[in-house]
Amino acid sequence: MPSKALWSCLAAILCVIMVSHPSLGEETKYPLNITDSAGRVVTITMPIQRIISLNTNSAEVVVMLNAVDKVVAVDDAEKEKSEMPEELKKKQTVGKWSDPDFEMIGQVARGSGDTIVPDIVVITYPEADKPYGAATCEKGLASFKNITVVGFKLSRPENMSEEITKLGILLNREKEAEKYIEWYEGHKEKIKESVQGKALPKVYVEQYYSGTGLGALPSIGKASALYNQIKFAGGYNICNKIDIMSPKVDWEWVTSMNPDVIVSLQTTTNIGWDRTPSADSVKLEKVRNEILSRPGASAISAVKNDRVYVVSGSQFFGLDSIVGVGYFAKLFHPEVDLDPEQIYKEYLERMEVEYPEGRILIYPN
Repeated sequence: MPSKALWSCLAAILCVIMVSHPSLGEETKYPLNITDSAGRVVTITMPIQRIISLNTNSAEVVVMLNAVDKVVAVDDAEKEKSEMPEELKKKQTVGKWSDPDFEMIGQVARGSGDTIVPDIVVITYPEADKPYGAATCEKGLASFKNITVVGFKLSRPENMSEEITKLGILLNREKEAEKYIEWYEGHKEKIKESVQGKALPKVYVEQYYSGTGLGALPSIGKASALYNQIKFAGGYNICNKIDIMSPKVDWEWVTSMNPDVIVSLQTTTNIGWDRTPSADSVKLEKVRNEILSRPGASAISAVKNDRVYVVSGSQFFGLDSIVGVGYFAKLFHPEVDLDPEQIYKEYLERMEVEYPEGRILIYPN
């Protein structure tokens, strides 16, 4: 039976979701209106049978909702994600997620016919000022009639369930969406309860630093999904007064803020890294030692207390971001009764991807 947390979540979603949708058990009626995360009211004239995903996060949702059979094309990045099933990786690509090929999308939508059947949807991101945003994609596809474009973020814990619910309705996968939301909200509630009332450690997160200099270190601002994840996991982001998504900060300023925890996010095409001793662990140690050897680092609380971590960044930006939030909570509050590795195992099982035993997502482990 669904938990109280799930029922409360669904009740809140139903209050804000704007859809012309029948009662449970009735056949879906068209046209169907739905409001995406860009605030655009989108009209669906017939059941969606074809999906083009330009959004890595949405590709994960499509897999989770057992709708891979509807996918006709994806962005290039899906070929590289180890969390994706092979069936999805074999789909046609239509350019980068950040620079989609609109002509190719139009060709895929047209298929072998002269006209486009309006049973196709392009799922992208909601950002209005980006070339990959829903409004820009809609404009780029304006010459191709009958292609519906929707934008969803699918990375923020505060509205993840609402977005999945909407995609479940859009793709006629409502039962699958409900099952995932129950699992997601259950872990979300446990994380929330485990850190509630605890003192907030000051946190500095560094994103994919490439050695370009200590005067412009990439961090997390208030516009980033990770900002809310840090907050939800019981941390105090030292960049909490910077409104942009990825601010560049000066290391001297970081030392003046004296963070209690330092997290260096790193990319990896696989799920985590090989355990010590390995070539992976040598690279991770090098990244960590570079931070420890910076001017003034020895005086920072995080360094003094051995709380400097190198973390796989892929678990923070999509459907599996609940795994990232779990790891954040455990790093910020080591004493809490949470097992992020188990959350990740359960997530991958739902994706029908085998969890790679003997690998790590955090260094030192």
